[in-house]
Amino acid sequence: MNRTILLIEDKPSLLDTLKSLLELHQYRVIVAANGAEGVAQARLNQPDLVISDIYMPVLNGYELLELFKQDDALRKIPVIMLTAKTEIEEIDLALEKGADGYVTKPFVFKNLHAVIQKILNKGTEEM
Repeated sequence: MNRTILLIEDKPSLLDTLKSLLELHQYRVIVAANGAEGVAQARLNQPDLVISDIYMPVLNGYELLELFKQDDALRKIPVIMLTAKTEIEEIDLALEKGADGYVTKPFVFKNLHAVIQKILNKGTEEM
């Protein structure tokens, strides 16, 4: 069974690269260019996991996390924040707002993939 990942990133080059890498690992990938588009895609497709940037136009990653937490249809979808922000306050804030993982840019895909697998496997174990 192929898992679906919603990828929310406002930089087209990174979005395309990550989408390709995830597809190489047999994930079905849905993309969004900002948080508002991401929320709409999440409601429409109910992905198994969301990977989102924090700082992007229209709706940022923190606002996205808050909307997910308030929405019964989205609440249980795990979210990994993927961002250039490395300050401990940023990491704490994202986790406090409900992020399930936090990966800093630049990143090695192998490390991101390990976080993805850990979160997806955790969800499977709970079923």
